Amino acid sequence: MNRSTTESVPLDLETMRACAARVLATDTEAPHSEELETVTLQLRGHIMLTVPEVETAALALPMDAVPRACALLCVGEARLRLSSEPGRHLSNRIAHAQRLARSVRVLCDHYEDGFHQCPSAPERAAYLRMLEHYPACSACRTVDDNGEVTGVCPAGDLLYEQYRQARRGPAAH
Repeated sequence: MNRSTTESVPLDLETMRACAARVLATDTEAPHSEELETVTLQLRGHIMLTVPEVETAALALPMDAVPRACALLCVGEARLRLSSEPGRHLSNRIAHAQRLARSVRVLCDHYEDGFHQCPSAPERAAYLRMLEHYPACSACRTVDDNGEVTGVCPAGDLLYEQYRQARRGPAAH
């Protein structure tokens, strides 16, 4: 999705990908707490720089273009990850950094190739629609003393069913 027509400095995709790869590497030792904090801040910065670039380029694509929908979905997911808290335990903070790293990687893909399409976009889109709906819906947030949902929300039920269908994939004919 290369640079927009505005004057901006090109993103350093090589550095961003290297930072993400360091966190996602399975053959290395887990980072120490201070190192993890540093790399998490770097990943957050990479996302903050990349999101507007990818979003601007995606919005320039035709409304019905699959790469546009995919890019905007990934932008939304990256924003959700930026707004989430990592947790106190080291394992939670590592998992949080890994989620940020995956967002950095896919945003780099969208920036580099304006026609990039992520796998399983329908499942991710349905999941994000649920994530946007549930916190804003009072019926979906109403729970009893055991944490069980007591509210009735046809829209929430429909979103969940759409998510389940998307996870199953297209029906075989």
